[in-house]
Amino acid sequence: MLFKQVFKRAALALLLAGPVLGQAQSTGPLVVEERGSSDGQGPAAASGAQGGNDGLYVLMQQMEQYERQIQNLQGQVEELRHEVDRLKAAERERYLDLDTRINALVDQTKSAPQTDAEAGDDGGNDAAPADPEADRAAYSEARGKLLERDFDAAATAFEDYLETFPEGQFRAHAHFWLGEVYSNQKKPQLDKAREQFQTVVDDYPNHSRAPTSLYKLAGLQAKGGDTAKAKVTLHKLIKQFPDASESEMAKSMLKQLGDD
Repeated sequence: MLFKQVFKRAALALLLAGPVLGQAQSTGPLVVEERGSSDGQGPAAASGAQGGNDGLYVLMQQMEQYERQIQNLQGQVEELRHEVDRLKAAERERYLDLDTRINALVDQTKSAPQTDAEAGDDGGNDAAPADPEADRAAYSEARGKLLERDFDAAATAFEDYLETFPEGQFRAHAHFWLGEVYSNQKKPQLDKAREQFQTVVDDYPNHSRAPTSLYKLAGLQAKGGDTAKAKVTLHKLIKQFPDASESEMAKSMLKQLGDD
């Protein structure tokens, strides 16, 4: 930029110097003028000076055009820089949100009984698995993947458990955790999450996971834009489980959804 300014100033100086030099020649000795005239160089010199001045003028116009183009490019670069900064900030917010949800899910898993069988909760299912020990081991392994934050492996392990143990004593819990995993993956699978929570609600209505599943289901329905269905689910939660902590949370969500 400094070089261009110096060059531009030099060109302007030369342009202005042309008439001065011509005037200086006109006031010089007559002998010089006559010599130049007799040599046939007078008109040619004037023409050359004029041509040089025109060339400098064109060059200065080109320089100004280049400067305008550079300014436009600098403006575009600045806009791109702002856009990159905005995308970085959005990505950072998504990461922090995902990390918060992951930590909450892991804490929730840690607070549950080690095998969930300690609560004596089968949701009213009287059927017993063919191999209770294998059933327990498979479920514990899947749940361990949650604690390790390996959510893809946890999803696969819970899916395998549900397929391998159709009468498993931890099926309601497995459906619930699957819903949580699908909801909190880096790329959430919300349709699958809704299916899992809906299964707990429909197949295990008396299970300890039923109130939470209803609340989670309502949240996913609202997030998906089905506000009317979310309200129905929340009212169902309040009616069926009035003493559950999720009931108060449901009332708060109803207010947020505009249901007084």
